Amino acid sequence: MNTTSFRLLLCAAITFLAAAAPAKEVGVRIRFGLKDESNTKWDGTATVSPGRVTAITGWRFEQTDAVDGTTGWTASTRPLTVRAGGRTNNAQKQGKQAAKQGKKGKQAGGGILGDNGVFLQLADVTDASVISVKTAAGDFIVPLSEIPYGKFTERLDGAVEVERVAATKPLTALNTDDDFPAIATGSDGTVYVAYISYEPGIDREERAKAFTQEPADLAYLAKPPGADQLWLRAVKGGQPAEPVAITKAGLDLCKCAVTVDGGGTVWIVWSQNKNYGKKMNGNFDIWARSLKGGKLSDPVQLADAEGNDVSPVATTDGAGHVWVAWMGARESVFRILERHQTGSGWSPERLVSTQSRNCWDPSIAAEAKAGGKVAIGWDTYDKGDYDVWVREFDASGKAGAARPVANTERYEARPSMTYDHSGGLWIAWEESGATWGKDWGALVQSKGIPLYADRQIGLRILRDGQWFEPEGDVTKALPGSVRRRRVNAQRVPAIEPQSETRKQAQEAETRAGVPYNNLSRIVCDRDGRVWLLVRSRANDFFRPAQGSVWMEHAAYYEGNNWTGPILLPNSDNLLYNVPAVIGSPEGGLVIAQSTDHRVDRHILGPNGAGGVGGKRDPWDNDIYFSRLEMSGQPTAAALKAAQAPVDAGPSAATLKEREDIARCRAQRVSLNGTELRILRGEFHRHTEISGDGGQDGPLMDMWRYAIDVAAMDWIGCGDHDNGQGREYTWWLTQKTTDAFQLPGHFDPMFTYERSVVYPEGHRNVVFPVRGIRTLPRLPKVNESDPGHAPDTQMLYKYLHLFGGVCASHTSATDMGTDWRDNDPEVEPMVEIYQGCRQNYERPGAPRCPTEGDSIGGWRPKGFINLAFQKGYKFAFESSSDHRSTHISYALVYAENATRDAILKGMKARHVYGATDNIVADYRCSAGGKEHFMGDEFSTKEAPTLKIKLHGTAPFAKVVIVKDDVEIQTFTPNTAAVDLSWTDPKPSAGKTSYYYVRGEQAPEKADQLGELVWVSPMWITYTGN
Repeated sequence: MNTTSFRLLLCAAITFLAAAAPAKEVGVRIRFGLKDESNTKWDGTATVSPGRVTAITGWRFEQTDAVDGTTGWTASTRPLTVRAGGRTNNAQKQGKQAAKQGKKGKQAGGGILGDNGVFLQLADVTDASVISVKTAAGDFIVPLSEIPYGKFTERLDGAVEVERVAATKPLTALNTDDDFPAIATGSDGTVYVAYISYEPGIDREERAKAFTQEPADLAYLAKPPGADQLWLRAVKGGQPAEPVAITKAGLDLCKCAVTVDGGGTVWIVWSQNKNYGKKMNGNFDIWARSLKGGKLSDPVQLADAEGNDVSPVATTDGAGHVWVAWMGARESVFRILERHQTGSGWSPERLVSTQSRNCWDPSIAAEAKAGGKVAIGWDTYDKGDYDVWVREFDASGKAGAARPVANTERYEARPSMTYDHSGGLWIAWEESGATWGKDWGALVQSKGIPLYADRQIGLRILRDGQWFEPEGDVTKALPGSVRRRRVNAQRVPAIEPQSETRKQAQEAETRAGVPYNNLSRIVCDRDGRVWLLVRSRANDFFRPAQGSVWMEHAAYYEGNNWTGPILLPNSDNLLYNVPAVIGSPEGGLVIAQSTDHRVDRHILGPNGAGGVGGKRDPWDNDIYFSRLEMSGQPTAAALKAAQAPVDAGPSAATLKEREDIARCRAQRVSLNGTELRILRGEFHRHTEISGDGGQDGPLMDMWRYAIDVAAMDWIGCGDHDNGQGREYTWWLTQKTTDAFQLPGHFDPMFTYERSVVYPEGHRNVVFPVRGIRTLPRLPKVNESDPGHAPDTQMLYKYLHLFGGVCASHTSATDMGTDWRDNDPEVEPMVEIYQGCRQNYERPGAPRCPTEGDSIGGWRPKGFINLAFQKGYKFAFESSSDHRSTHISYALVYAENATRDAILKGMKARHVYGATDNIVADYRCSAGGKEHFMGDEFSTKEAPTLKIKLHGTAPFAKVVIVKDDVEIQTFTPNTAAVDLSWTDPKPSAGKTSYYYVRGEQAPEKADQLGELVWVSPMWITYTGN
């Protein structure tokens, strides 16, 4: 059956279920097992009177847990699914760690005991309705009036907890990935939901399989996917209409928006890559199309620039005109732009943001009344940290002055806005600390904070030119505000087994119960009540295939009191997967959210084998439609005056860093008639997409970090197999790698981490082109097995086939290798230093591990000096891995700022690694030709090495290493170094390698100095 036919059948099925639309819909979550001390059966049934149960779904269902229609369930409590962690690779010590952790809660079969539960969807209920529940562990009843929003009640002496949640039902259910919803309402009460549907190119079950033997042909991994299509679905009276295809299939789309104009015409807006499928850079444009009376208009192109235009938002002003804002690259800088309807069509493109540096994530709001204002908000990195700004437009479209909303040295980003009924503009944003994304890692923790160290919500109201804030504290209504039974304050799982320092592990335990509430959505409902939605991480919820779990919660404000948190079921997904929300014409809110079912679709075996329905990959994104019903006139919101934001400038540290970066970007070398430049980047950063990425932050933050905070020229996302080899997360990574390219200024590569434990080794893969999927595994060899590793040899064939390269990382750890394999053409580099861990250059070098202090396990056969002794030839590069920021750089000398040139520089080994913005120029002349770092050549003369370094601080030492011996040390004590050294004892007929390590003096006595590793030259001396 084709997708279109199945979609129509699904529509009919959902319409049938909704035919008797309830007068009142309510969601209820029942958590049970809150006092269990061992695995306990909680099989049961539920009824409600008056009313009916329309759906039952699972909360923390695993293994044999199942739902029996709308009457009951089979479910048990059991230990939490957690990721093994710890720093040691000693089995006895690991056992002691597990025993220590187990003291937090009694267990059966190992681990902390978790709760379980069910969601009930109720219809035709009243405040007098009573829920009756019978379980194997006891029976109880709960009057609906006892659980208003934001409250929960206990039963069976605290063994059960019951609370009201959003009423939720599916809007899509195909085996596609339906995502990025947008929502709008018409004057007749119809709700319109737009969403993007991704069709895989390879069956997800096939993608989930590991290899038992090497395939004869790996070309299938570049098979084009079905790609994206934009759909619109109307819901009226609880009944979904048939979905309408807004675009054709097979496109590359980057978010959408929807609104209804004053004449009842629905406008759908989206971003589309016009170069998708072509061998050229992506170029996303903004398009719009209207729907009226069942007929679609021709598409209208709103943006057609050379740069990418993404993330559209839309609203309708008081006169009924549609406004569209988006984030568009102009002159290699992302800016906020807008167009709006006029009497004669659409206004010209207009610049909204006023900053000279990048601006992000537009938000838009409009007063519903005639003559009302329109507001567009954004955040910017203009002064060296993220700040929130807003600009209002009057009824004629005239722009007011841009003004700061939150402009401190802290991280303040991603605004959301709504007007209340009195014209007050409510602006919410997410906050984190100062020095966000600056120097942080395993050995450097006093200069900055990582990208996802914490998140909270900021909130202000602009009314009549004055700033206010709610009298009530919103944090008291958000997740984490109230301690609840069996919400186990588990630390986020360790990034990888044995991967932390003791200090990092202790910090993680200390912050285990700290809530992370971010990515706010704020909206005013029909009656004037203001609601706030936030995304929150469930610290004790972990799924091996997808990683951490984030869910949506709501709160509303009346008088001086916030009520919440109110859970949205089926909002479990990636962190950056935010719902679309709008006030309902019937009161309260209507919400469209996407879930990938990481909570309710469980797994049984390794790698998902034996999951739901026997599937290895049962997870796909579906759109759910939710309601938070509320009626009645709210108490007026109590506000208090807030301090007006001050328009500040960049700090001295920001100005100093900009100078250092400008020096790197200005660096040019002429090598035998070819000019080369430095392009700074890295290709080993993780995000929410990695199974162990719960502490890494969203994919979008990686792009922000690279473009703004580190001001890189390129980057590569290092998520494990782009999301454990799953098709959709691969597609998202590939899409955003194109969408956030600023050609010639920021040219990200298509990359991923391929993790195979010692002795084969983790490697990061790099491609200059889009469309190549990640490579599944062959069975791993044992350390005692002689010869090559078949899986690594297959990797090399894959890289030759598709034109990529790779680099081993953390080589002297359990993630490393004994160097049994190498292919110099496709493995020309090695990650010498990693901010998340240590330096793997050679024993005794700065920041190197020892047997007693090795983060990630101790495998001394993996030191890079031993690979050199085997005759391998690597350039050095440095990358971050998990959490670490701003202290790991791979600097490529390239002929121009393009992806192809970056790869060419990597293959030529014209690459070096550093912990800061350090310029290195390393050469040697022979036979009338000048040679450069990474080169291999012969000379009749004793080699004379020419070393130029320009650091960010004075160099305390510059060391030349020849054949694993530190043969010469200089102590220049200057930031600019220009040295020449001739080998006094070259060995005739021998090929020797020479590399340089620069060690800057630390800024303070208790800090580490910055390092640079200048890649070797391999020189054969042919003289006497």
